[in-house]
Amino acid sequence: MNGPHIRLTRAALPSSGESAVMSAEAFAGMCGVSVETVVGWMDYGTVPAVRVQGSRLIDLELLCEDLEQGKDAFDKGDYDND
Repeated sequence: MNGPHIRLTRAALPSSGESAVMSAEAFAGMCGVSVETVVGWMDYGTVPAVRVQGSRLIDLELLCEDLEQGKDAFDKGDYDND
């Protein structure tokens, strides 16, 4: 991810009791890549994604958890995004 340096942490996520998710469009804008790139990342399991009411969204909670545990490389197949 080569966009602006934004620090993702669970503490920065909304605390509504719901899982924190983000659209591919918003995530692409945050990372400085195309929407097609983010969709590819979701397709290949490079980033965690979930389905919410028929839409596929980035699972920010899992992403932040992994980052906080020291994950610093995201590779094809890391996540099982059904």
